[in-house]
Amino acid sequence: MSEPTDAGIQDPGGPQRPAPRISARTVRIISAVLTVLLVLAAGTALWLGLKANSSDERQQERATASSVASQFALRMDNVDGTNFDKYIKGINDLLTTKAKTKNQKTFEAIKQSYEAAKVKGTGKVLLTAVGDSDDDSATVLVVHDASVKTTQGNIDHHYRWSVDVVKVNGEWRVDDFNPVN
Repeated sequence: MSEPTDAGIQDPGGPQRPAPRISARTVRIISAVLTVLLVLAAGTALWLGLKANSSDERQQERATASSVASQFALRMDNVDGTNFDKYIKGINDLLTTKAKTKNQKTFEAIKQSYEAAKVKGTGKVLLTAVGDSDDDSATVLVVHDASVKTTQGNIDHHYRWSVDVVKVNGEWRVDDFNPVN
């Protein structure tokens, strides 16, 4: 018979090997590395959280700017020659002072013809998209259709407008708009 070989199993009653000792210097180095990693992880988490919050706020602002541009197009399309003053008031509620001043002469010029022709229009916004934007201004593309009825007949319009909106006292307002071909 052969003698049993050591299979790596230690006899509980046999001699004990001392546990390996870690020097105090090694403990300090490991602690320092772990501290640096913890500070970096906390900083990264904070940065990512702030970035996500800022992105959400910016996205909300862009959506609000787009909504104002969309409302403007609808109010322009929903013309009523029988109550032109109410029509103008609804539009002016969305405009900056500069835009109100610019559009006042245009509205005065078309008022009589719209009233005489009993113009009645309805609109539908098909698409909006924010192009350029920053904290207090945005350019919004608004694609919308309008159906207009007059005493001379019916007309369907297919509009594509670039609408410039700006923040005035914390509220988005239309500052200008231009047709896009």
